[in-house]
Amino acid sequence: MMPVLFTVGDFTVRTYLLFTILAITTAVTLIRYYEIPRLNAIVKLPPAIYKYNGEALLIAVICTIIGSRLAFVVVNWELYSDTPRNILAFWRGGFAFHGALILAIPALILHTWFRGIPLGKLLDLSIPYVTLGYGIGRLGCFFNGCCYGHPTQLPWGLVYPAIDSMPRHPTQLYSFLAIVIIFVILLRISRKNFTGPVSGGKVFGWFLILIGGYRFVVEFFRVSEVYALYLTMAQLVSMIMVLGGVLLLLIRTYRLGGDINA
Repeated sequence: MMPVLFTVGDFTVRTYLLFTILAITTAVTLIRYYEIPRLNAIVKLPPAIYKYNGEALLIAVICTIIGSRLAFVVVNWELYSDTPRNILAFWRGGFAFHGALILAIPALILHTWFRGIPLGKLLDLSIPYVTLGYGIGRLGCFFNGCCYGHPTQLPWGLVYPAIDSMPRHPTQLYSFLAIVIIFVILLRISRKNFTGPVSGGKVFGWFLILIGGYRFVVEFFRVSEVYALYLTMAQLVSMIMVLGGVLLLLIRTYRLGGDINA
């Protein structure tokens, strides 16, 4: 692994921080300067989305960083109880994606209500690129050597020198490959359904189902503490995500008179 990209004197650039910045920059740039202008030229987006998307993206980024960091710290408090100042050392790694959703979604609900932005539409056009950014972040975990898997004898098992000399499941790469596939699926759904009669929500519903499902499965290969029912905290939250996604799609289908493909 390569947790440190390079060092110049006392200045150190950590690979995890670089990929975190790359993930956020990629998602925000594609949403703001590619997807929104593209859609506006085709379907004429609601004026509030075009006017206030910068605010919404800034709020989402801030809440994503804070929420994902706090969730990781809470779940792994034993790592910070003796040195709480390390909570702010996020460049060393330590984010929980579920925490990002827990904080960012309520914040966006409040912001979109205040600005009159159709939340479903905003989520649907944004979420494929948010997913892509999430995948880039998983590569940061790989180079950082965190979020590793259980020992394995499979030929693609990798040794994480900072842990031990045993080949392990490269769960970060499993995640990256799964997320790239999910990104393509969500982008395809978005392209086909964004102009529907209901105020969005279908792409976000499928995002919750697909991301929750992938994470539930990959947790069986990843080293994580079991909390309840022989499941990890991430798996329990992933189950809630899947159920939430199914419920969202059912509500949307009901509003469309039973046409789930609309």
